Amino acid sequence: MYRILQALLITLGAISALPANADDMPSMGMSMSSEKMGNGVGVIKAIDPKQGTITLDHQPIKELNWPAMTMAFKVADPKLLAGRTVGEKVNFGWKGDDKSPVVTSIQSTK
Repeated sequence: MYRILQALLITLGAISALPANADDMPSMGMSMSSEKMGNGVGVIKAIDPKQGTITLDHQPIKELNWPAMTMAFKVADPKLLAGRTVGEKVNFGWKGDDKSPVVTSIQSTK
């Protein structure tokens, strides 16, 4: 009888250690991020190869609910900045969330 009671108490202790709500459970290795991908159009205002950033005066980005604005973006690969010039109109690809999207591609629109 003592062992049954002991097993029951151990089991109840283990159950009480579980979260009461599934939202409180860890993601078990699954990504729950709100990462998105999209494209934008803009004009290069500044390039900083040392920081790996490009400043773009871009049109609205609907996937992020952003209005047109000028801002600096990190680039996924500094090689993307090679051959780019201030004043150049570009199409750019990005991925990330609305707080820190990263530019993944850049093409001149000529």
